[in-house]
Amino acid sequence: MRELPYLIAMIKALKEEICYAYIDKVLAFDEKYLGLEEFKGQKIIDIPRYGSYIQFQMSEDTMLVALGKEGAFVCTEDETYENAMIGFYTDKTNLFIIDPTGETDIIPVWKDVTVMPQVGYDPLTKQFNYNLFCVLLENYDGTIEEMIGDQKIIAGIGEQYTKDILAHCKMNPSTKTKDIDKSDVRKVYDSIKKLLREAIIVSDDEFADDELD
Repeated sequence: MRELPYLIAMIKALKEEICYAYIDKVLAFDEKYLGLEEFKGQKIIDIPRYGSYIQFQMSEDTMLVALGKEGAFVCTEDETYENAMIGFYTDKTNLFIIDPTGETDIIPVWKDVTVMPQVGYDPLTKQFNYNLFCVLLENYDGTIEEMIGDQKIIAGIGEQYTKDILAHCKMNPSTKTKDIDKSDVRKVYDSIKKLLREAIIVSDDEFADDELD
């Protein structure tokens, strides 16, 4: 999965390229996404983040995309693109979701029919505060490494940032959540907030002059 700093920078770039575009045609290069052709005729009105998903809010329905490690979005005037899973042809540009490994997951959320998948707490929000983190630790049965990377507990932190966070606060990844001293709990929480915020600034700068792919 792609982690939070990457997703935030990607969403900013996508909004500049394709937000408010009308979808003239949808072409599924992977037959399991044939149903997404129903998005034809809708308008992309917003591109927020939903946990570790990038959410395309259409005029009627929604599409969630969880990018795999090699997954990407490509905006181009070309009619096709290598390793494309699906293509959206709009009045602004063409958007392809690509992934040579097929790990990227695309979920249609049809209005009044589909339930949004469960996601964990967003570590960048005020809701994710120290008191909540303490409760999550207390109720989790596993290691601190497993908990931080559990997408149903905390959304958007993958393997790399989990390692960086635990290294920053000098916490043994195999430490059981119930065995962590209160002083160390604070260190882990502060490391999550600090490293993600710093990484978002760096990712945003790196994306400034890059292509979407």
